[in-house]
Amino acid sequence: MNTLQDLEKEYNFTYPELYKKLYTDKMLDWGVEGPGWYTNVFPALKENPPLLLFGNDIEIWDPIVYQNGIREIINHEVYEINPKYRMVPFAKNGAGDLYVFQLDMETNGEVPITFLGHDSDAEILAKNLQDFIFRQLLESLTEMDEYSMFEGNSEEEIKILLQNQLNTHRKYLAPKQVEILEDIYTRDIFEYTYKVSNGGEFKAEGMLTFDELEKMINKEIAFEKLNTKFNYWE
Repeated sequence: MNTLQDLEKEYNFTYPELYKKLYTDKMLDWGVEGPGWYTNVFPALKENPPLLLFGNDIEIWDPIVYQNGIREIINHEVYEINPKYRMVPFAKNGAGDLYVFQLDMETNGEVPITFLGHDSDAEILAKNLQDFIFRQLLESLTEMDEYSMFEGNSEEEIKILLQNQLNTHRKYLAPKQVEILEDIYTRDIFEYTYKVSNGGEFKAEGMLTFDELEKMINKEIAFEKLNTKFNYWE
């Protein structure tokens, strides 16, 4: 299988149109993965960042390279996924958890994006891929001191990297989403304190606090299933 059409035909599903556009535009190409990626490949990607290069703990899959991983999820070869759920992975995080298209929940052409934890409930993050990209770009601004992709860069350099990313991403976002990001990028990086559920407090550095993030997500990409969690094995 050498094309998206081959994958769709083999496993009887259809990718969202935006994903097909990203694939055609080579936005899913993060270069050859391996031990030397960060040293040899990453520097060349900074000028024209592919999809979510500076996103929030995410690695975008090349669907052709990772077609075996797609097959394993669709055919339930790994993960005990209830057959009523139909999921197609397109990315993972550093812990190996997956981001998937939730095909069984498609409504009016909108395919939700779900986070599929290997040892936790699934959680619906956005009603479509565009909103997911926007959410990821926002989330990456909350803890910039702990995000390795920005490691070793000055604040001025970080702002250049963010603008480079926005330049390659803007045509895949809604105009208002671009406007919001451009406004946040004018901020300086600042330190803030946030609380967790057990009452503890932690410090972080970023351009956006977790409280601001939550308000923006609930306002800008709200839909009835936002942040809904479910047991995907039941």
